Amino acid sequence: MAKRFKGKVAIVTASTQGIGYSIAQRLGLEGASVVISSRKQENVDVAIEKLESKGIQVLGVVCHVSNAQQRKNLIAKTLEKFGKIDVVVSNAAVNPRPDTIMRTQESILDKLWEVNVKAPILLIRVVDRRVTIVDIIF
Repeated sequence: MAKRFKGKVAIVTASTQGIGYSIAQRLGLEGASVVISSRKQENVDVAIEKLESKGIQVLGVVCHVSNAQQRKNLIAKTLEKFGKIDVVVSNAAVNPRPDTIMRTQESILDKLWEVNVKAPILLIRVVDRRVTIVDIIF
């Protein structure tokens, strides 16, 4: 496999299962040091073990992307361990109800906005203030 991301550091939010995990794994197999996150420590621990067993250098951090302090902690721990951030994959998202947009309750719209739109923008802002090269993948 090509090592297109050799020497790069990639943060992938919501990356202990599913699509996020697969993205983190692929980046790691292509040479990146990956930072994975989840709202639950248990999920982080399991994913770290699986990625490390594949020879991937990984850091796991508990992070709910709609929590400002946890976003800052994710960035701080990444910089502390790896010294830089090259790639951010904003994978975290919610869809609490499958209603049409016209039938969606206001509280659900608030949650969709908070997690799916606002949190990625605020995460990118924190990253962008601290590093010079950032690739953002939505």
